[in-house]
Amino acid sequence: MIRRVWINGVTLEQGDTAVLSVADRGLAYGDGLFETIRISGGRPLLFDAHMSRLGSSAAALGIVFDADAAATAFAGFLAGSDEAVAKIILTRGNSGRGYLPDPHAPSTLIFTLHPEMSWPPGHAAQGIVATVCQQPLGISPLLAGHKHLNRLEQVLLRRELATHEGASEALVLDVGGHVVEGVFSNVFWVQDGVLHSPRLDRAGVRGVMRQALQAEALRAGIPFEEGEYRLEQVLAADEVFFCNSIYGIWPVRQLAAIERMPGPITRRLQRYWDEMLGAS
Repeated sequence: MIRRVWINGVTLEQGDTAVLSVADRGLAYGDGLFETIRISGGRPLLFDAHMSRLGSSAAALGIVFDADAAATAFAGFLAGSDEAVAKIILTRGNSGRGYLPDPHAPSTLIFTLHPEMSWPPGHAAQGIVATVCQQPLGISPLLAGHKHLNRLEQVLLRRELATHEGASEALVLDVGGHVVEGVFSNVFWVQDGVLHSPRLDRAGVRGVMRQALQAEALRAGIPFEEGEYRLEQVLAADEVFFCNSIYGIWPVRQLAAIERMPGPITRRLQRYWDEMLGAS
């Protein structure tokens, strides 16, 4: 359910009809970007990081984006909200048929506001059961890291995850067999006191929560390494957890039938997330 929509300066409340041109390139080609933001106590968590990623991705893809104007409009859009989830969508705007965009067409900016999402409390406290998806991600250095609108791979991965009864997330590998991320999360693991996460220069999304946890690990003196890793290295880890900016951190208590307990580094980083929520 969508509570409120804002499209290029026009706000629509629940029950109103939103209109988007059928010529919009976001609809036709997935030619755009998006951010999904948790709203806690009326405050958008990690907002600067979300806007920074949106701005840098827009610049990389050549999509016109006025970050200051968007931030001002978004603040007004959130007025009166408390606990919710918001989405910012930026598309290249309208154009005629064909892949070549009109360089003079204005971009389309959309905000949507949704009810707060909820998950079983045991996911964060006791941990989740996770599996490994069989479908691999393609390798695309030009798009790696960006949260673009073409999410067909993730749609198919989410359908696959739904077939694994009891599993709440899944590891996803690329076509070369390297661990990339979760279906809707980034992944970290701990081996011998060192925090690891895949390098995302060929596939995957550079999540803002992932970025925040890397910075917090540095502040806490937790060694961190980023690189190319195989599934066997994750399966052998002492601790594994998934993260995103909506639910925070989910420790993994079982992965591919291998059981483990949430460990001290996972718990340390969960406290950081709890502090972030408590500050809102």
